[in-house]
Amino acid sequence: MIHKPVLEKEVIECLDPKPNENFIDCTLGHGGHARLILERTSPNGKLVGIDKDPEQIKIAKEQLKEF
Repeated sequence: MIHKPVLEKEVIECLDPKPNENFIDCTLGHGGHARLILERTSPNGKLVGIDKDPEQIKIAKEQLKEF
């Protein structure tokens, strides 16, 4: 299943992530917004992802393994 994050343009415009910045995503889900953030904060930016559902964290880890 492919999950598309909602309001991705608006979220990225609001957060305005830059290279090497760090973020916390408290609603990690499948990692859609996290991916958008990590793409913009590389090479050394970090993101801590939190989700109450361990299965979502497992999915996000797989989706974000390149980071």
